[in-house]
Amino acid sequence: MNHSQDQIDFESYVAKNIAPGVADSPGIPVILLTCMDYRYPFRILNAMDSQGLRGKYDQLILAGAALGVMHEEAWRTTFWDQLEFAIEHHGVKQLIIVEHRDCGAYREFLGITSDDPDKEKQAHIEQCWEAIRLTREKFPKLEQFRCLLLPIETIEELPPEPV
Repeated sequence: MNHSQDQIDFESYVAKNIAPGVADSPGIPVILLTCMDYRYPFRILNAMDSQGLRGKYDQLILAGAALGVMHEEAWRTTFWDQLEFAIEHHGVKQLIIVEHRDCGAYREFLGITSDDPDKEKQAHIEQCWEAIRLTREKFPKLEQFRCLLLPIETIEELPPEPV
């Protein structure tokens, strides 16, 4: 299954696909759901800052990102409580789920490793689609959803969920 576009680095993706619609928007239009993996927070913050997006997004962190939403009801409740606050108080309209390769949560909870990249990617797609489906049902005010998969050096946009 190959739905990928040409892979580009995360910073270029932010510049091309996120910044143009967000930088001049009022309020805080975006919320990022990211994994807690130590390799990614500064990379994500630096990419967003480099495109003038400081103050234009909120960030939530759960082990496994989308998998964290799906893993346990308590984790989902925490995510939804925070998301609801962001929508009501910051005007968030877009959810971007930032997944990454070689994720410890996927390994721990699903037994998925980076040894089989296609299987690993499919697991991320499935978790993202399901997290988006449930979130869209609960928060119809959200207008846009994206799932990204960060390998070490490049980013790949995951295909949109089937409607």
